[in-house]
Order: sequence, then C-alpha cells, then structure tokens
Amino acid sequence: MNRLPFLPTRDLVLFPSNVSPIYVGREKSIKTLDEALKTNNRLILSSQKNSLEENPNLPNGVYKIGVIATVIQSISLPNNNLKVLIDVENRVLIDDIYEVDGVIYSEYRVITSEEQRTPELVALKKRAISLYERYCTLTNQINADIIIKLKNYKKIEKVFDCIAFNINTDEIVKINLLETLDISERGFKLLEVLSNEIEIAELEQKVDQKVKDKINESQKNYFIKEKINTLKEELGKNGGGDEELDDLYEKIKKTKLPKDVKQKIDNEMKKLSKMMSFSAEATVLRSYIETILELPWGKYSKEKVDLKKAHTVLEKEHYGLKEVKEKILDYLAVKKLNPNLKGTILCLAGPPGVGKTSLAKSVAEALGRKFVRISLGGVRDEAEIRGHRRTYIGSMPGKIIKAIKSAGSLNPLILLDEIDKMSSDFKGDPASAMLEVLDPEQNKHFEDHYLDMPFDLSKVFFIATANDLRTIPAPLRDRMDIITLSSYTEFEKLHIANKYLIKEAKKEAGLEKYKITISDKTILKIINEYTREAGVRNLKREISTIFKKVARNVLENEKESVTISTKNLETYLGIPKFRPEKTKKGKAKIGVVNGMAWTSVGGMTLDVQGVLIPGKGNLQLTGTLGNVMKESAMVAFTYLKSNLEKYKIDSKIFETKDVHLHFPDGATPKDGPSAGTAITTTILSVLTQKKVKQDFAMTGEITITGDVLAVGGIKEKVIGAHRSGITNLILPKENKADAAEIPEEVREKITIHFAEIYDDVEKLVFEN
Repeated sequence: MNRLPFLPTRDLVLFPSNVSPIYVGREKSIKTLDEALKTNNRLILSSQKNSLEENPNLPNGVYKIGVIATVIQSISLPNNNLKVLIDVENRVLIDDIYEVDGVIYSEYRVITSEEQRTPELVALKKRAISLYERYCTLTNQINADIIIKLKNYKKIEKVFDCIAFNINTDEIVKINLLETLDISERGFKLLEVLSNEIEIAELEQKVDQKVKDKINESQKNYFIKEKINTLKEELGKNGGGDEELDDLYEKIKKTKLPKDVKQKIDNEMKKLSKMMSFSAEATVLRSYIETILELPWGKYSKEKVDLKKAHTVLEKEHYGLKEVKEKILDYLAVKKLNPNLKGTILCLAGPPGVGKTSLAKSVAEALGRKFVRISLGGVRDEAEIRGHRRTYIGSMPGKIIKAIKSAGSLNPLILLDEIDKMSSDFKGDPASAMLEVLDPEQNKHFEDHYLDMPFDLSKVFFIATANDLRTIPAPLRDRMDIITLSSYTEFEKLHIANKYLIKEAKKEAGLEKYKITISDKTILKIINEYTREAGVRNLKREISTIFKKVARNVLENEKESVTISTKNLETYLGIPKFRPEKTKKGKAKIGVVNGMAWTSVGGMTLDVQGVLIPGKGNLQLTGTLGNVMKESAMVAFTYLKSNLEKYKIDSKIFETKDVHLHFPDGATPKDGPSAGTAITTTILSVLTQKKVKQDFAMTGEITITGDVLAVGGIKEKVIGAHRSGITNLILPKENKADAAEIPEEVREKITIHFAEIYDDVEKLVFEN
C-alpha cells in the first residue's frame, strides 16, 4: 500500500494537470508539509466536507477522492503561514488517514483511466473549450495562456480537469466533477456546469448594466471605492493579498531616487505587478528592485578635511613612515582646496605587515568617511567586480556596489585590499573591469551588469594595497598614484613594539593591572631570532603569545609582576626559530657570493653558489630560475669568456670543466636581472679559485660588455641585507639617488660602494 503525507484543504478543490498555490497555517499541516519537503516533496490532498472545521475528523471529514501533488516552492509569510506552490498530478482513492508523531499520513491508490479518442469525446472537448472562452469573456477572466494550453492538450481528460479547476463555481459542483471517473460522463457534466455559469454571468451583466444606468457619477465613484476596499479586506483575511508588492510601493515612496532611477523602477514595478508572485522571473525582479532601493541614493558622509586632525591621527596610530604620511597629507590638502576633485586613487605598496590597511583606516577616520574593505585576493571572475547579469535567481551586484550599499553613503573610503592578487580565467579578467572603477574619467558612469544603469563612483575615495607591483597589469597600475611602504628596520620594530604592540597585547590578555617588564634587548632578540619579516605581523603574534603565557603564570602562581628577559624568553616562546644572522663576517670562500633580492615580503640576501665539475666548458644552472635570470647567467659567463686575459682565466679549463651555479632554497621560484654582478663574481671565483669576502653583498644588472646597470628595490634590499648582518654593500652607480631613501640607523651600520663597471666590483670583493 502506498503512503504519503496528507493535507486537508478548505474552500479549494484541486484537479490534476494544474499548478496552484495553497496556504498552510494549521500547526499539524505545517508539520506534515515539513515532512513532505524532507522526503520527496510529494503529498496527498483532499477537500474538507465542512470548511468551517478547524480540525476535521479524519478520515470521515474529507472526501474519499483526492489528488497526489508535488511541492514546487514554499515561502514563509509574515503571519507565520506558508504559501506553497504545488503541481497536481493524478486522482487518488484514499483508503485510510492516520497521524504519526504529529504528521498526518494517507494510504492511497492512484486512479488511472484509459482514454479512447472517440468522435464523441472530441466533440465534447471542442464544445467545452468554446463554452469556457465564452465564460471567460463574460466574467472578464480571459487568460490567453490557458486557452492556448487547452487547445494544445492531446489528452481530453486534461482539458476537462483544467477547465473544471479554473471556473468559479460552488465547491460541491467541483467535487462532483472530481469524483466522476468516466471521462465522457465528466465531459457532459462539465458542459452543464459551464452552461449554467454562462447563463448566470449573462444575467449579472444585464443587472449591472441596469444598475449602472441609474447611478450618477458620484454614486458610481463611491460604489467602486467601497467595492475595492471590501475586496482588499477580504483578500487580507484570506491571505490572498500581495503584501510584498505593497511594501515595495511604500519603500519607493520613502526613498529619494534620482529621476532616471525612479523612472526605471516604476517600469520594473509595472512588470512585477503583472507577474505571478511565484514565478522565477518575479523573484529575480523583486530582488533587483529591493537592491536598488537599499542603495544610499543622495546620502553623503559629512566630510571635514582637517589637516591637523589627520596629522594627529596618523602620528598616533603609526610609527615612522614619514614619506608616506607626507604624501597622504599632501593629498588631503589638495582635497581641502578643491572639494570637487575627481575620485582619488592611491595605492599603498609594500610587504605584508607594514601597516597598509591600518593607514587606510586612519585616512577614513581623518576625513570622517565611512570605511569599507574589499578583499580582492583570489578574485578571478569579472562578475565579482561588475556584477552578474540579471537573468537568473541568485544573480547579484559586484563587490563595488555591495561596498557602497554596506557603507550607506555615496562617498565612502573603499579599501581595495591585495589588488595584486587578482587573476583571470575563462570567466573574464577582473583587472580589466577594475580599469573602469579606478579611472576618474570613466567611473562617474560605472556600469554594474546587475544594476543595468550608470552609477556614479566619482565621489568615492579608493585606496588600494599591494605587496608586489610587478603582478599588477600596466594599464591598471597607471591609473593609481603609488605610495611605497618599505620594510621596517630593527630600530623601527623596537619602537613599534614598545609604543603599540606590547600595550595592545597586554590589554587583550587582561593584564593591565599587572606590572609586566620586557627589556629592549629581549624585544630585539624576538625580532632577530623568532621573526624574519619586513613588517611586524609575526612580531605582534609572538608578543601576544608571551602575554597569554604570562596571564596563565600570574593566575597559577598569584604574581603581581613578571619580568621577561633574554634568559627566560625560551620558556615563553620555545627554541628560536632562526639563528642570529650577525655572523656574515666569516672567512672568505670560493664560489659563494651574497646576492640581494627583493620579494613580496621585503628584501633579503640570496646566496649564489658555484663549483667546477668535469665537462666541456658549459654553464649549468639549478634553483628554479626564471628566463631573465638564466639570461643574466649566460651574459655573465659570456662576458668572462670574452675577458680571459684581463681576469687571468686559464682558457684550457673550459676543455675539461663545466661551471655549475646553484641558488639555494630551490623550491622558491627566482627571476629578475638584479643578480648579474653576484653571478659574475661567483663564476669568476670558481674559474680563478679566488676567495670572496663574506661580509659583502651586491646587486646590479650586468651587460655583455661589463657595465653595471641600475635595478629596483634598493631600499628594501639594503634593509634586508642589514637584517642579515651584511656590513658592505655594492650597488650600481646609477642607483646613488635611491641610497638617500635608506633609513639613517641602517646607513650608520653599513658601508655602501658604488660600481659603474664590473671591474669596480672585482676590486672590492676578492680577498687580497
């Protein structure tokens, strides 16, 4: 025996081959519907014999003939009722109805009938459709879709059931049609019902016409208004009113929309009012209108450009970064003098942990603007920037419009975090979409695919952050004013720890009432032996770890004060993660040279190692090198081969030996031309067996004629080399101006040599 969840219906008779909404409000019915949705979305329905009964006596309180249906959609209404869209499939004979754990079930048998297309049935079909068209005309219920559907149905039984469901007649008449299983007999009964309804409708028309002729214009208006109010009240009582549509109209009245937007919304509302509320198109359109209304039209934050306040905020929350602060204050000064300045786009570029995001927050605070952060790391779909086209359920605006909506104003400060981490695939290139966002000439009419209308972004203050500018496409980079944040020196990290990080960690750990002492030597040891970074993110993490352990210590041992020194530091942080690198003054070595690299996490030293191996004068390279670096090695090798006498290289060595160069940390990709001088020195060292001084590090591009050319990232590289314990640096002479940017505390501890040609390098780095 078949069994499914069962729902009794009131004032509603359902017929197969029809889609209909039903309203579920009784507690048991809601529980039964939930059970149906958990299984296969199917249930049995039958009409109550007495529609006034709140809890009908089952199974005697419902008719034996019901229907089996599939739930298409379920929506919760504000009055805690459910509006359910069902697709009715077949008649069923209900054998039994019973309740299990508050869920009503029905045992049933599906009623099937074999239809024989006789001339009599065909005639009944045509007559039924003709009468139904006449009925629709008289009652003003013309629905072209239903008429077309009736004419296209191949099964005559479907035609009869569809008409029976869509005529407005007594419930007992419809029950009689539902329970008539013989198709021919059902057809004759349907014709009789239609004829009666047509006759009644014709009589109503005559009566209405006579009444209208006797009523004057004022009485007519009063009559219509009262009729509309009564109909609205009745619809509200029965849950048939479209409350969502009324709410939208109310929101439109309250929202101050621009003229063109108001016109578009009015057009969309006209479309929505003509749609079935359960249709997919209506759901998409309703979401679109709600999104438009939630945008902050005409709302702006009151901006006050106060340079003194901005300077105070920047100094209070950020140590150092003098040049960065100067550039930001310059921008704010121009903004104060020219309030109509088109949208400003800054890009804070630098390694992780140097304070790019917090700087953007400080600028927003200084300006009095709302701050919104958009993470662009890993974004590869253009629709995430421009939005999805409004063609399906689930489409939504892009990240920019979402940020405007979240900010609640049209002039927020939007942080485009990690703009260098965007990528592209078959879904489009988000970096290209950002061109329109960040172009002051275009973003006044920014086109979001979802909004499908121009949106003004010219008042937005955009600040982007990036770790590595090299991965940003040139056209996008050209639209931003780059402000570079360099790595912090040990001195700067020490001050940041004392001024900000320790206070913050102490507050987070709840130790403000306790005396916690950390010496500068201890902090420097944490910086050098537990962190190796350009910024202070890991330093903050290590200090936070210390204070968490201190919190446990003061509670367990009931202490009022704790001192953290270099001697007991390992009890809090464990064994040092990095060995101290203040030991680069080791003995000179053959074939080992300290190069200098610039990565997304700051500057660092990069060893270049070389040895002679049996071979025929070839150059072998290992260490995951890019094409540019491989070419630098070949240039260096060729340069030395062309100057054998000058550097006293025995030419016979190439007959029996190969030079093998290796760049340690082989799993990390390496590329760029700046290792040219280091590679040349390594090859020359192994060919002449001269030892290279280990307290020297160098950077510079080498040409095939021996010229040393300028490279980028000088400040980062020098700070990284200083962090590694290097005391002598060789830089290209063309980079002399860049050396002025090196922090004073670093310059005091290193000696910088400038090289114009490779001979200048060779004279410095070799022992004796």
